[in-house]
Amino acid sequence: MAESMTCLGGTLRRLGRNHWQWSDGTPEPRVQDLSPDRWNWRCRTHGDGTTYAEVLWGAAMETPALRWIVDRYRAGSYRGATSLDHTGPLMIDGAGKARRMHIEPGTDPLLGNEPLPELPGPIPRVVLVPIADWDRWVADNPAGASWDRTHEPEILDKARALGWSAET
Repeated sequence: MAESMTCLGGTLRRLGRNHWQWSDGTPEPRVQDLSPDRWNWRCRTHGDGTTYAEVLWGAAMETPALRWIVDRYRAGSYRGATSLDHTGPLMIDGAGKARRMHIEPGTDPLLGNEPLPELPGPIPRVVLVPIADWDRWVADNPAGASWDRTHEPEILDKARALGWSAET
């Protein structure tokens, strides 16, 4: 189990899987765990059958919940790569901008795939996390708290009443 997690400046505390309460002891059933699988990492399977989650290096570096991936990468347990979701040769699109063609592993980029205008720029760097490691970690380590947007005003009001400020 992950160590205790808090949100909204410590006013909301996770006691267990999908079990949150306010710092004054009031249970908060409208709050659920934000599962890391909501990040929807692209997965790749190598020829030997091993499947990896492609965790973006920038996300792993900037997200405290993913620090374990950076640590294992630096220890040599995981390796880095470039995302296969952004592979393909550079091409000039109809607007005269350079973009990468989107290709799936094993396909020939010269057979003509459509450009993805929302993916300009360099191919992102990723850390390849074995899917078994990712699945084990996901089971007990939420990325944070989530709630339905319709409840957000009341949840934020309660957090402010307990001392949280959006400016801090």
